Amino acid sequence: MMSDRPTLTVPELVEIMQVVMRVGVLMLQSGTVSFRVEQAMQRVAIGLGAERLDAYVTLTGVTASIHCGHYHYTQIARVTRLGVDMSRLSAVEYLTLYIPGTATPADLCRQLDKIEQGAPPYSANLVILAVGIACGAFALLSGGKGSDGLAAAISAGLGLGLRLQLQQRRLNGIAVTVICSAVATIICYSMMQGLALLQVRSPLPQAGFLSAVLFQVPGMLLVTASLDLVRLDLMSGMARVIYALIQLFSVAIGILIVMAFVDFSIL
Repeated sequence: MMSDRPTLTVPELVEIMQVVMRVGVLMLQSGTVSFRVEQAMQRVAIGLGAERLDAYVTLTGVTASIHCGHYHYTQIARVTRLGVDMSRLSAVEYLTLYIPGTATPADLCRQLDKIEQGAPPYSANLVILAVGIACGAFALLSGGKGSDGLAAAISAGLGLGLRLQLQQRRLNGIAVTVICSAVATIICYSMMQGLALLQVRSPLPQAGFLSAVLFQVPGMLLVTASLDLVRLDLMSGMARVIYALIQLFSVAIGILIVMAFVDFSIL
C-alpha cells in the first residue's frame, strides 16, 4: 500500500535532522534517560514528515539516521556538558509531544531558541539557600545537633555557590567536584572549631561533615542509570554508573584532602 506522505528530498532530511539532533542534545544535557531522548527525537522526525528515525543514545553522544523513501541521512553529535535541568527538559519534551501539523524545522528551531535562552525558573541565590537548608536538615536527621545543621547549611551553600561559579568557567567537572568538596569540608570544620571555642560541642560532628557535601551526590545520575539498565540500555546505563562512581570518588578525595591537614576523622 502506497503512503500519501510526500517523499522528502535530501536537503529537507538534513534540515529535519538538525532539529532532531538539537532536541536530543538538549535533553541529554538536561539529565534525562536515553530512551526518553530516543522517543522525543522520533516524535520530531515523524512529526516533520520523515518515515522513521533510528537513534542510538549514550551518556555523551547521539547517533541517528533519518529515512524517507529511498533517501536517508546519518549524523553524530557529541555531548560535552552534562547537568540536570528539569525545567528545560520539560519544555523540550512538551514541544515534541505537541508538534503542530503545519510546523516546519524553522518553527521548531525558533521554539528551541526560546527554551535555550529562557531564564531559569529559580535564581541562583534561591537555589543555594534551598540546598543549604536541605543539607542542614539532613545533618539534623542524621543525629546531629543544631550547630551541626547550621555548619552544614552554610558550608553546603557556599560550596554550591563556588560550584556554580566554576561551572560557568567551563572547568573540568571532576576537578570542580574535588575543589568544592574540599572547600565545603574545610568551611564546616572551621565553623565547628569556632563553635567549640564557644563551648558548643557536638556529640556527632560527622553528621555535619557528611551533610556539607551532600549537594555533590549525583542522585539524578544514579536514578537515570538504573532506568537505563532496567530497559537494557547497557552502554548508556553502565556509562552513567561509572560517571556517578567517579563523582562520588571525587567527593571522597575532596574530603580526604582536608582530613590530611586537620586532626579529624569521619569514621
